[in-house]
Amino acid sequence: MTTRLDEPPPAGLDNLKLRPSEKVLRYLLDELDRPEFQQGARLPSNRELARRLDVSVPTVQSVLKKLSREGRIHTRHGSGTYLLSQAQSTETPLRVVIAALLHPEEKLNDPGLNAIISGFMPVALMSHPTAFIGIAPEKFGTDASVPALLAEMPRADGLLILPYALMPKDQERVAAEYEAAGKPVVHLNPPAINATANFVASDYLVAAQRLGQVWRETGRKRVVLFAISQIYEYTPSSQLRLMGLAAGIGEALGETVSLQILTSKYSGAEASYEAMKNLLQEGGEAPDAILVAMRSEVFGIKRALHEHGLRVPEDVSLVSAEKLSQPFEKTESETWIHEPAVALSAALMGMLMERIENKGRSVPGVYLAGGFFGGGSTRPQENKLLGL
Repeated sequence: MTTRLDEPPPAGLDNLKLRPSEKVLRYLLDELDRPEFQQGARLPSNRELARRLDVSVPTVQSVLKKLSREGRIHTRHGSGTYLLSQAQSTETPLRVVIAALLHPEEKLNDPGLNAIISGFMPVALMSHPTAFIGIAPEKFGTDASVPALLAEMPRADGLLILPYALMPKDQERVAAEYEAAGKPVVHLNPPAINATANFVASDYLVAAQRLGQVWRETGRKRVVLFAISQIYEYTPSSQLRLMGLAAGIGEALGETVSLQILTSKYSGAEASYEAMKNLLQEGGEAPDAILVAMRSEVFGIKRALHEHGLRVPEDVSLVSAEKLSQPFEKTESETWIHEPAVALSAALMGMLMERIENKGRSVPGVYLAGGFFGGGSTRPQENKLLGL
């Protein structure tokens, strides 16, 4: 079973963290696609649209001005503002298909999906009118969305593939068929270890190098990189992520500091607790700094440290690498490397439009550096050097 993000009723879509202007644009584009507007229809007044969408009147006016310049609406003095159908419009909207993973328990409230979609809208507002068609499997590891993605291909202008939306073999197949049909594909994260083009990704190497340098300067001697070795962590994007963290922090620490990589076959607080407890019970000196590759493991690690009499951050500095999210969703009680979801998705959309405009010509892959947020699980001296 697949879930289409553009299917009526739009229950759940109103929960996406869209900017006011994006809400107005999305509403108007959805109205444009309704059959009754094929011959054009009068829009509600600016004040009524603002009330209905819970935005300001100036916000409505700014979006209408843009749509007017693009030939999507027409204002008749003394009569009102009318939507133009695609046949009447001077510019046909692009149809962008999005392959995403939709978690059943979170539906459309997934923070990563919210952050990604909120990054698409500004690019659409500033460039070509765009209609988004989202297709998402409710369970990772199934091929349920493949037929739906291929069915959309004839009408699509391009395809965006988000992490974990498809198994590698299905991703390769769908991308190849879209490209063969002249419909460019852009990936969020490299589709393969050796990929060099048509993707946008986070640069964990730079962030890890910076963290390693800070830990070296502040006297950390025993550093642990905690990683998960579950099957889904062997996807190219996850491998590159771990390689960046390990290579970055290892290079920065140097010969006087030891780096140990601790892995667990299972994810979750209980598995990370057991792995860290076993490490501490092996004897020898305890770590004084830990970099966790997945933020979801932090709670279990903290629990094991506490039971061993170690305080965070006084005795052990603890930093986690957060996947797609918004900085304001986190608390100040932790320190994490933030993956810049909105910036990533804006670059993703920009790259796809560039490929469409250039008739499918490949574009070099782009890495965007993340920043550090929080500061609660690292020492004041470290926070100062990290800019927190």
